[in-house]
Amino acid sequence: MENFEPHYPPKPILIKKKSGGHISLTFLSMVIFAITFSLIIDDYLLISILLGVLLFHELGHFLMMKLFNYEELNMLFIPFMGAMVSGRKKEYSQIESSLMVIAGPLPGIIIGACLLIYGWGVPTSLAIQLGVILIMLNVMNLIPIDPLDGGQLMRILFFNNYEFTQLIFTIISSLAIAVTGLYFNSWLLIIFGLLLGFRIKNKHKLYLIRKDMKDDDIEFESNYEDISNKTYSKIKRIIIEHTPVLNDIEEYNEEDRYNQIVAKQVEGVLFPPTKKDAGVFFKIFMMVLWAGGILLSAYALIITDFNSIINAFQNR
Repeated sequence: MENFEPHYPPKPILIKKKSGGHISLTFLSMVIFAITFSLIIDDYLLISILLGVLLFHELGHFLMMKLFNYEELNMLFIPFMGAMVSGRKKEYSQIESSLMVIAGPLPGIIIGACLLIYGWGVPTSLAIQLGVILIMLNVMNLIPIDPLDGGQLMRILFFNNYEFTQLIFTIISSLAIAVTGLYFNSWLLIIFGLLLGFRIKNKHKLYLIRKDMKDDDIEFESNYEDISNKTYSKIKRIIIEHTPVLNDIEEYNEEDRYNQIVAKQVEGVLFPPTKKDAGVFFKIFMMVLWAGGILLSAYALIITDFNSIINAFQNR
């Protein structure tokens, strides 16, 4: 049988807003981050150090994204949560994505460990403060829990886009962070765990949609621009089955607006193709870097006198 593509209505042209490169937005988010923390922490030096450490961490991701030609790059600081860099590509690579992820925490861990071990001529108290914060923030990011860098690294190298695995990974991550928060009586961790929990419903819905797409032999590793009108119509039907509210939205919106809403939903269930270029040796190499970062952090903290750490943060 011939391809019946002409019988399917043309898919809408997706209108995208270019959102990359707004340094003013990054700066504004840093100011809001600092002001928010100043309401609960009366220590401006500590807030400045924290901002600097976060900025250094995110610059690692940012520069690697620049190197690998990511588009629409944005860096944002989120009060009580940390910071993030976002970007897009038409085709991802396991190798590039892995290097981009590890470039955030690893440099900070190395510098933090050197500050604790060697001092580098920095006043002892400041060297310890910087070293501890660099290590603690970055080694926490190596924990293999989504959406931390460690979790992202494991997903890229081993889980890829297997939706059920990601769903289970999200559930475990949310519970692990919330339970850790309860154990240490940290309301920030508890809230973070609960916020991750809200993602479970969306992850489950995405899992069901992509499962139906697989059953219908629809490949979801694709860009919106590359899918055919036939594929768009099939995906639209599946999405509406799982999102009945779209039928109600259609009644109260103009046709062009409704088409854009659905088109963005279709784009949301697609995933840009990922080049499976990470071989066994590269995966072993990345695991050595990951484990090495954790071990170096532990070594630097163990050989540093605990009382010196306490005094560095108390005596200002």
